[in-house]
Amino acid sequence: MSAAVTTEASSGRADGRPGGRPGGRPGGGRAWRIWRIVPLYQTIAYRGRFFLAPFMMGVQVYLYYLLWTAVYEGKESVAGLDVHQAVTYAALAILVGRIRWSNRMVTKDNLPQRTREGTVIYWFLRPISPGRYYMYRAVGDMGYGAMWALIGYLIALATGVIRPPASATVGLVFVVSLVLGQMILYYLGQLVDLATFWLTSNSGLTRMYSFVQDLLSGVFVPLWFLPGWLLTTASVLPFAATINVPISIYVGRIPLADAPENLLREVCWVVALAVLTKFVWSRAARRVTSQGG
Repeated sequence: MSAAVTTEASSGRADGRPGGRPGGRPGGGRAWRIWRIVPLYQTIAYRGRFFLAPFMMGVQVYLYYLLWTAVYEGKESVAGLDVHQAVTYAALAILVGRIRWSNRMVTKDNLPQRTREGTVIYWFLRPISPGRYYMYRAVGDMGYGAMWALIGYLIALATGVIRPPASATVGLVFVVSLVLGQMILYYLGQLVDLATFWLTSNSGLTRMYSFVQDLLSGVFVPLWFLPGWLLTTASVLPFAATINVPISIYVGRIPLADAPENLLREVCWVVALAVLTKFVWSRAARRVTSQGG
């Protein structure tokens, strides 16, 4: 089905919750069965991806290492950072970006595909709200990506590609900022997926979002190397808070004295996007009608 087509099936509720368990929570503490869907598909059904992911990540980190060491050749610092800080930033950007890299399309149970097929109605008929089901799926997705990112970080740390944080406090603040950044990414990605309820296909929107996200979050290049107008644009949008802010804290580009302000900005984005996402889910539920048996 296209996102604009109304689907008819058995009973459901207009607010997007099923008629089953109050609150739409899975019973018996079985949320882990949803979390493991993506990891199981990646490691069992698509074993080639299991080995391809770390290989691609390792190649990217190595190429960025060569790139930035070449850029800094003969220079003590550029834009206030030395070569070790620049390489650490680039390597961390790749690793953090892989947290949301897992390809959920291979599970054949993602929101855009279900909406196009019309089978998204079953998300609204389960004894769990579709928004909560989406969240549990995302937890498994991000957990799988975070596992590879952590392994890559430990290897890069042991080989000297990535330098450790200046102190334990810096490391802790980095982790807090990173978690908030991943929450922002979760809500942004969810809004893009929800667009399928109003679009025939969101593939073009997804490609555009991926490019803008990587550019304005600091994955391609640290934001301070961008032109002034583009840096200003990135600063007022949520993308910079997802990757640039936590890694800048890690490498010392953002001092600890300025960290609370940046963390507060991340929290504000999380709250604003959470409210917006909840509203969009309520509007999307109105486009799915379920009747009869």
